[in-house]
Amino acid sequence: MKVLYEVDGHWDRTITVKDTSNGKVKVIYDASEVISGLQTPILNDIQSVWPTESALVWSEVSQAILSKDWEKAREAKKAVEEKQRKLTRERESRGESWIPKHFTVSHSKEGGWECLPIEKWVPSAPITAL
Repeated sequence: MKVLYEVDGHWDRTITVKDTSNGKVKVIYDASEVISGLQTPILNDIQSVWPTESALVWSEVSQAILSKDWEKAREAKKAVEEKQRKLTRERESRGESWIPKHFTVSHSKEGGWECLPIEKWVPSAPITAL
C-alpha cells in the first residue's frame, strides 16, 4: 500500500495535508478562521426546545470554543460523551433498544444504511443561526 497523503493537526488549531509525492503541505482547516466566523444561535421558542436539542446539549462546548477556552471545551465535550455513554448503558441494562423519533433506519441493499424521515413536513427549528 502506498501512502499518498499525510494528514496532521488538531481540531482546535490547524489541520494540514502533505502530498507525499512532492512534500508540499497545505492547511485544510484553521480553527481560528472558523471560530471567528461563528455566531451565537438565536432561541426562537424556548418552550419547543427539547432537552436533547443539539444546540442545548453542546451549548457549554460551543460557549467554551467561542471563548477560546480549549480546556473547558475538552471537559464539556467529555461530560456530554460520558452522559451519552451512561444513558446507553442504562438503556441496555433494561433491555431497551434506541429507536429514532424522526426517521426510520434500515439496512440498504448495498450493505449500508438507509435513513428516511417519518414525517414529510419538518417544523421550524426552535434555535437558528444566522
